[in-house]
Amino acid sequence: MPAESAPEPNYRSDDVSEIGDGQSYAQRFPDLFQAAVHGPVSFGQIVQAQSLARSPDPRRAAAGNWLIPALNAHFGHGGIEKQYFCRIVVGGCLLAKDRTVHSIVNAPPPELVAVEVNCKIAARKARYGLSGKDLADILEEATDHAYSGLTRIMVAADTVANPEATGQQKAASIAAAKTEVATMTARVDALLQRQARLEYFQGVLLGTVPALGLVALLGLAAAEWWQSALTPSAIVAATCMAILGATVSVIQRMAAGNLIIDDTAPRWQRVMLGALRPAIGAVFGALAYFTVVTATQGAGGPESTAVFAVSGFAAGFSERFATDMLERAGNLLGSSTTPKGVT
Repeated sequence: MPAESAPEPNYRSDDVSEIGDGQSYAQRFPDLFQAAVHGPVSFGQIVQAQSLARSPDPRRAAAGNWLIPALNAHFGHGGIEKQYFCRIVVGGCLLAKDRTVHSIVNAPPPELVAVEVNCKIAARKARYGLSGKDLADILEEATDHAYSGLTRIMVAADTVANPEATGQQKAASIAAAKTEVATMTARVDALLQRQARLEYFQGVLLGTVPALGLVALLGLAAAEWWQSALTPSAIVAATCMAILGATVSVIQRMAAGNLIIDDTAPRWQRVMLGALRPAIGAVFGALAYFTVVTATQGAGGPESTAVFAVSGFAAGFSERFATDMLERAGNLLGSSTTPKGVT
């Protein structure tokens, strides 16, 4: 999302009735006048009108003062919530009632171009990731933060353009803007991650019941047809505990803040990925069962189902534990099948 600017409005110098009121002067700026009367209105046009209103030329100032309320009335996005305009440079920012943010600054300091864009990106991500009536308060907080960062940028742009400001004041203003935008970005990202984690966990809960149902079917099938090859109680214990381990793992990572979810993905994708987590845990639990059986085959295998339950829980809780078990089982198999005298 590139930074925007507001060029000088088009001026018509042909014969226009010199009534002397703001409307007659506003007609000399046909693009602005047309938007003020019929719409639609862009934020750039509002900034242009604000610039006219500050002009030392009384005719341009009169035109700007007439255009400002008319343009504001025809501005879309549900209306204007807040707005701030620079006093020296041509620029400003606006927060609309639909929680979109808009900003324009002509010839901004190079140091502020990237942070201005970051504010807009943060606001757009918030509107995408925090949509819904039940998230209105959180969206409002996030977009308020983005708007606050933009106002700080506008203050810094004015300070840099102020000929009376010292170099130290200009540097301090730019640093303050960067600091506030960095703080804002971190806060908005935290809000987005919190919501993304909640939706992911909702998916985990939704996926737990079907996963347990599949495990129950697996236990029945093992008891009916595979009892000679499998121990039904052991494999059911391993897979069920793995599902529980996967759920506990998600809760633990959420509490520690280590669970990072892509907040730019659609909500249904986050829920679906969460719903797959118990099933993945069950797969690791089954692998843990076969790994334990394989690794202890020479010793007759463990007699207690608890061994399989603990192994399944650990495999569901940590994928690394499951892969380590597979590697160790492979090493044991390799060593047991290696002929004597072969190195």
